[in-house]
Amino acid sequence: MGRIIKTIHIALTIISWGIFMSSLIRIIIVWDSLPDKIGVHFASNGEFDVIDNKNYATYPYLVSIVVLVFCETSALLSKKIKMGMKISEKGDIKIRTAFRMVLDILKLAFSFFFSGVWADCVIRQRPLNTNIPVAIMLIMFFIFFVFIIASVVIKIKNPPESS
Repeated sequence: MGRIIKTIHIALTIISWGIFMSSLIRIIIVWDSLPDKIGVHFASNGEFDVIDNKNYATYPYLVSIVVLVFCETSALLSKKIKMGMKISEKGDIKIRTAFRMVLDILKLAFSFFFSGVWADCVIRQRPLNTNIPVAIMLIMFFIFFVFIIASVVIKIKNPPESS
């Protein structure tokens, strides 16, 4: 189980950072060809509601890097923070592993949406398909719900060892 989880973690991390880096390289390459005023933010209907200086095209990358760094830092800290739950060591490891997987999925979702979809729409000056953010939010709520349920089940099935 440990090796599979580590492989999934590495794969999701590489994909998340890969989406971010490839999109960042793409905007650097096309930067000079972008007009000075571009659409940079979307209304609820997917059309641009903010047209401003092309420097604001860096917004999706800023959001992505903040989330990527937050998730990486949180995953590192999750190994050290004392949870304070009365649970066995095995259960503790399972919950921490599940939490890190949620962070990995969060990294992937934000990187895909902001560095992938949003940045592409800004670069190509195309409307945003509003089904994409709705789908990503639904997936994230579902994953968070599953994590909560899994944590409760793990806690129940892994009571603290008696001394």
